[in-house]
Amino acid sequence: MRIKVNPLPGIKPDDFSGIVGRITLNSSLNKDTVNINDAVTLKMIIAGSGNLKMASVPAMKLPADLEVYDPKVADELKNGMNGTTGQKTFEYLLIPRHYGDFKIPPVTYSYFNVASKQFEKIITPELHFYARKGTDQNAGITVYGGVSKEDVKYLGKDIRFISSKPGLLRKTGNLFSSKRSFYSAYAFALIIFLIVLFLRREHIRRNSDLSAVRNRKAGKVAGKRLKEAEKCLKEKQSDKFYEEILKALWGYLSDKLDIPVSELNRSSVVNSLTEKGIAAEEINNLATVIDKCEYARFAPSSSAEEAEKIYNEAARFIRLFENLIG
Repeated sequence: MRIKVNPLPGIKPDDFSGIVGRITLNSSLNKDTVNINDAVTLKMIIAGSGNLKMASVPAMKLPADLEVYDPKVADELKNGMNGTTGQKTFEYLLIPRHYGDFKIPPVTYSYFNVASKQFEKIITPELHFYARKGTDQNAGITVYGGVSKEDVKYLGKDIRFISSKPGLLRKTGNLFSSKRSFYSAYAFALIIFLIVLFLRREHIRRNSDLSAVRNRKAGKVAGKRLKEAEKCLKEKQSDKFYEEILKALWGYLSDKLDIPVSELNRSSVVNSLTEKGIAAEEINNLATVIDKCEYARFAPSSSAEEAEKIYNEAARFIRLFENLIG
């Protein structure tokens, strides 16, 4: 008995999964908010009929700050008169290494539909989740993935026979080491080495204190947040505008006042600013800006003029604090 196997008609797409039948693809996240270094589970379920056992792993392009592990695969398949039916599940473990918003781009998955006799493509929706700073002990820890490795290659013989031909030997003039310029160059190189050694040790000492590093970089980080808020203001994204203003203010105060995010509140901020010598009027203005931002996030009704005023007041307070405290 002979069986003739015909090729699939048409041009096979690059993301062809190997499935011939009829399927659906669903994706979901088990959480929408986590702490840094906590795990999020991305589940992708392929369901339908066909050769689901041969379904390949969906290809994803994830952000560099998101560490992903090999998926856990589970089958729930049944063989019947009409072929194989059921579902195949892929569970990915994702770990964010920085705080902020993360996007899971849409995943494309192609299969050959036996009913329409052509290749069809499934596209999953874009998924989102947010990674917050979490506890102070975990806030400054960042773990990076492994580096790529290459096999050692044999480049050939590296030992040559000793040449038996006589060479031409000539007596040279004065050695360079006997000249005065040699000692001058040696002393100059020694001085350069000591300067580099001193700067290197100073750099290590300054960066060993994490709270001091955050204190120095607080203004620059807050500036980036304010630029993002200004961009949202121009694009009329009011919700994200107020969120970026609050991130800029609370993050700046946490780094400058050396207060963990978990202990940061109105009372602790007011007491610390008072101890730093900030005027009561400026503290009240800051509290007013924070209250307006909090209120606008849940009940957005402020005008563009009011939002611009809040932006200018937040930027003015940060400049004032940088000039007074540094």
